[in-house]
Amino acid sequence: MRGADAAGCVIVDGEGRVLLVHQTYREMLWAVPGGIVAPGEAAWDAAERECREEIGVTPLSAQLTGVYHRTWNDSYVFIFRAQDFTGVLQPDGEETDAYGFFHLDAVLYPVTTFALQRLRDAVQFDGRVSLREEHEEDRRLVGRRPDPLA
Repeated sequence: MRGADAAGCVIVDGEGRVLLVHQTYREMLWAVPGGIVAPGEAAWDAAERECREEIGVTPLSAQLTGVYHRTWNDSYVFIFRAQDFTGVLQPDGEETDAYGFFHLDAVLYPVTTFALQRLRDAVQFDGRVSLREEHEEDRRLVGRRPDPLA
């Protein structure tokens, strides 16, 4: 059975850092704000809606940077990139409980290898949309573990 498509938006600040949200469910991942595309909803509208719902901001002038085929359930993830937004960054307290701007080499654990690839594609976007397949057996949790003494 085909899975639900998803969409998200990588917001990149003036220092090249990416906005990630900390999820409160399942594996409690650091992730791109995003989620399921509702029936009849455009992927770009879903990415914008999810940013508003999860972190309280609306991305401006978002561009499609990648389309990712999740082979295990035959669904697609659409990733957009924005360099500006309106609103005030505020986790919703339900799906997200924290946020941060991170350089790609400083993303906190846990984040999936899939998310890191999507982030790289968005940060390095040169006008060509990345088209990639993702295989469930390649998914791993990675990231920098916080220093307990810091």
